[in-house]
Amino acid sequence: MKQVVHRSVGAGSAFAGAIFAGMLMMLSHAALAATPDGETPANEGVCDNLKGATPGLYGLCVAYCEAQDLDSFDKGPPNTKILANYNKKKQAGDPDMPCLQVPCPCWSDAELASISADGMAAACPTATNKIQLIDNATKTHFAEADANTGAERCRYIDLNTLPPTIRSFSITAPEAQSCFTAVSAACNALGL
Repeated sequence: MKQVVHRSVGAGSAFAGAIFAGMLMMLSHAALAATPDGETPANEGVCDNLKGATPGLYGLCVAYCEAQDLDSFDKGPPNTKILANYNKKKQAGDPDMPCLQVPCPCWSDAELASISADGMAAACPTATNKIQLIDNATKTHFAEADANTGAERCRYIDLNTLPPTIRSFSITAPEAQSCFTAVSAACNALGL
């Protein structure tokens, strides 16, 4: 009888251990699926148009776009090799990498942030595909992005610097979208 009791206790322990191991596996699987921004894949849907393109481009797109979400790199950006492989595999008729981040040529992040640094940025006038972030200081200081087709341009003016900073460029559509997104994000962060 002792032997039977001992076996049923052992079976109960094995059962509890199996449940614990199963729960641990489920939790570790969820942790492995997490991404830097908590969303998988990054830029959900941006790579969907590649599902029928050259084989392999969709997977490279998802990997590249997720790498764009990384806020810091221990060894350097992993997306450089991914983009090179994408471009090597891409054939005529395949689109460029959809989530390629193009910098705005008119201002740096620090210059855009400086518009609201004095606490006086009070205006973000917008029109269709056009936006400005304006500092209401006594001297002109603003950033403007126009993403309208055929009129793509950006402007950055800061008359508070010596010499004054004045930039106005006709730019590509991806650059215009990047500038527009940056100014929109700055305005939204200020609640304007």
